[in-house]
Amino acid sequence: MTFIEREPTTSLFPSRAALLMASCFRPRTIPRVQPPVNASVISTPTPDTSLRSATPALRPLRNLVQLGFWAPGMAFVRRCRDAGVAVHLLHVTDEQPHPGRICSALASASESLPWNQIGSEAGLARIAAFARSVDADAIATIDEFSLLWLARNRHIFEPRCRLLASPAASIERLLEKSEQTTLARQAGFQLLESWLLHTPADAGLIRAAAFPICLRPTYINSVDPPFKARRINSPQQLRDFVADTTWRDHPLLAQPFRFGPNIVLHGVRTPSGEFLALQGFRAYRKFSGFALSLEPCDLPRSVMDAARRFAALAAIDGPFHFDLLEADGEIYFLEVNFRMGGTTAKVVRLGYDEPLLALAAYGLQPPLSPPPLPAARRVTGKRMLAAQMLSALRRPAGDMDFPQRSRLWTLSTALWEMLTVPDALLSRRDIPGSLWYLRRGGRM
Repeated sequence: MTFIEREPTTSLFPSRAALLMASCFRPRTIPRVQPPVNASVISTPTPDTSLRSATPALRPLRNLVQLGFWAPGMAFVRRCRDAGVAVHLLHVTDEQPHPGRICSALASASESLPWNQIGSEAGLARIAAFARSVDADAIATIDEFSLLWLARNRHIFEPRCRLLASPAASIERLLEKSEQTTLARQAGFQLLESWLLHTPADAGLIRAAAFPICLRPTYINSVDPPFKARRINSPQQLRDFVADTTWRDHPLLAQPFRFGPNIVLHGVRTPSGEFLALQGFRAYRKFSGFALSLEPCDLPRSVMDAARRFAALAAIDGPFHFDLLEADGEIYFLEVNFRMGGTTAKVVRLGYDEPLLALAAYGLQPPLSPPPLPAARRVTGKRMLAAQMLSALRRPAGDMDFPQRSRLWTLSTALWEMLTVPDALLSRRDIPGSLWYLRRGGRM
């Protein structure tokens, strides 16, 4: 796929005709890929090196628009405040506007954008008008589809207002998890054996000895009923599951199920290909498949080199992170996120300054240089930790929990972490944001 640069405009208010032509948030139809003859792993594509952007020129950053508000975004907003950047929130919500600042690190009361305007010409015009009203120098979001939509229309905002996003073609490619798997193989990551299920009949391609397996969608919002990951213990259970599941256009990915801690490998890369950071973190505690508690870790050079090659092949820039699995003495690739994500707030609490690194990657210079972040030895999410404790009172550890220990062990260690390990987002400097996080959780 070739990424075509449009001629930039210096106006945040293009004509209505330009908006109509630019509004291109249409779902991409990806051709069906037939499973390999041996039901084995997916083929490797030719590297596409045409997606790399030019290095942005250094420019001052005083005002930034944050589109949408999620827990990881709160860590970004707080760090921007430390650097003297005024962050203005355009909250994507169908609720009534919040009367006041959701987070004390925001520079002003938030304004709202209805969800049905995401992907529309009206939404583009609304964002452009808001960006101009606050004299924005940059726009950021961590919602994947919003990121793709804005990247497809970056010429509306740039060069006056810089978009913190990889090229649209890179994002579009990486939204498909089967594409990620092929790139991971090319980059040299270790991979679990994999099967693509395009129809329920493809369940028969997986040999019985491979069970239990982990089943995952390869595209967001492509499965009904929705699920993130599911352990399947036998061929019959798989046949029953897929018979009751509908998926559209994008296959399901099946891999052997393995117990082990997840490794989250965070990186930041400039559009010209320079790595500003690459740091590993071990999720030594997981609940329902989510990385609950993290600690820094060192990784083999082979894994770090594979991550660098992957980012170059995929033309990722800005902040990103790999989700890896440590099992059987190996470290396996699971997926990559081309944005800040669910572990951003945790790694910031561990001293990894992803927010300011992201700004630096796009050539944005804040007014202040704040002191380095203090680094905790471990970090957790106490809201989810409380949910794990309540779950342990009622049932044993779930299939997607780690480690698999007794209910008493889970309860006692969770209580110890509740008392001794800091939370990623609770902060006495931001009481409104902390209370909002406790009420709403990750998606706010």
